[in-house]
Amino acid sequence: MKKLFITAVWLVGSFQLLLAGTDPAAQQSLATALQRARLFHDQARPLRLDVDFVAHINVPAKGHLTLIWEEKNHWWRRVVMGDFDQVEIRNGDKFYTSRNIGFTPTRVYELIGLLQFAERSEGLLVRKQRKRAENGVEMNCLHVEAENARGKSHEVCLNSASHEILSDDWQETPDEQRRAQYTDYFDFEGQRYPHKLELVVNGSKVITANVASLTTAAFDPSLLLPPKGAIERRHCADMKHAFPIKQPDPLYPKSAKENSLAGDTTVAMTVLTDGSVTDIQLVGSAGHSMDDATLQTLKTWRFKPATCGAEPVVSDIMVVVRFRLR
Repeated sequence: MKKLFITAVWLVGSFQLLLAGTDPAAQQSLATALQRARLFHDQARPLRLDVDFVAHINVPAKGHLTLIWEEKNHWWRRVVMGDFDQVEIRNGDKFYTSRNIGFTPTRVYELIGLLQFAERSEGLLVRKQRKRAENGVEMNCLHVEAENARGKSHEVCLNSASHEILSDDWQETPDEQRRAQYTDYFDFEGQRYPHKLELVVNGSKVITANVASLTTAAFDPSLLLPPKGAIERRHCADMKHAFPIKQPDPLYPKSAKENSLAGDTTVAMTVLTDGSVTDIQLVGSAGHSMDDATLQTLKTWRFKPATCGAEPVVSDIMVVVRFRLR
């Protein structure tokens, strides 16, 4: 049987930490570890973060990320990776993006998520825990579930001595195992943050990031001025994501089935305030026939648009269609 696995990823969202599980001590341990590493949440002074990274797409690509942060709704970020160059600005409830190609590579979103690992905590419930050792380090590994993630579970391992988060393992699809790894923590303004962060997919490192510098720095208000031609979006604390109301599956192409072809087609697209979609961009290819089937079908998708309060707003999502032979 030929199956499709479809995953929608909202590119920008708000997350709320909610800790209420079955083991109060384990819950508190996780809450403390996250709180100590929440670099972009509780800082009293502006900061500048510079990160060197290598992302594996088809070939390894070196890059650099700079974040100049004043508070959660006032920051400037630039990512350069090979020929790709993108600037993002958050100014109040406005979010601006300026880039030199029509889409943001998936690895860039994954890098940002990796760096914000302690911020993106959504209804985490610790169900059970176990002790184990890895490379001579004693760890307390917590089986964690996110309340609103359709049963997706993670195993988050903490250093038993320092209580720092060392790894986060989860199953992304039936055939994709992911692990985020954090090592070499250092002190910054009363918090702890890792020097090295890695994302591993099915045993292969796809992102390796190293903190080049992290300092307090004055924030220049002119950074919040949007570049000419920047894409403008609105984001708010109570923003509700777009929700599909018409979502037909792409057909598995006959030629792909006959030749036992499988793969992932990744598409970025914009959901307008009337629920229609536009600016459909192919980000990752499974092969011509599977890509074409996906692109043609996604044009027909319809959504209940994202909202800020009662007001519909334009939003961006990324859809991954996984063609698999089962």
